Amino acid sequence: MLTILKYPDPILTKPAEPILEINDEIRQLAKEMIETMYGSHGVGLAGPQVGVSKQIIVVNPDSEVGSEMVYLNPKILKRKGRCLAEEGCLSFPGIYGNVTRALWIEVSALLLNGETSIFTAEDFAARVIQHEIDHLHGITFIQKFQPAEKITLTKSLRELEESYV
Repeated sequence: MLTILKYPDPILTKPAEPILEINDEIRQLAKEMIETMYGSHGVGLAGPQVGVSKQIIVVNPDSEVGSEMVYLNPKILKRKGRCLAEEGCLSFPGIYGNVTRALWIEVSALLLNGETSIFTAEDFAARVIQHEIDHLHGITFIQKFQPAEKITLTKSLRELEESYV
């Protein structure tokens, strides 16, 4: 299992590099990220969260083993609707907050077989994919919290900062 980096690790706020070649190293990374996601009881994981500044995400909003997806260089093409809902993040253990996201998205991404896929996602699946794509751009979900919510989490965030080594 890979180590999940915790806030305030600087890699979490840096944009990730596009993947230019799908090779055995990338396929192995995807496999290990999936194992790490399941081992941490998550529904998504991005390359920067495991210390790899590459545009790769693994997602499984259904939490059904075998239905996970790996997306390389994902880009949101269209968004519709808005919904405020609570989110958590493996890089911010114990921290939860409300984030506004699109209800429906259209995404373009490379698959591990080298094909480009254009697909849509809605509701919780759309939320998970948007959260992970944000990680690829160096955006963490706490940046999307409402100001009052950020204030209530100040102590928890400070504790994460103080435990960071």
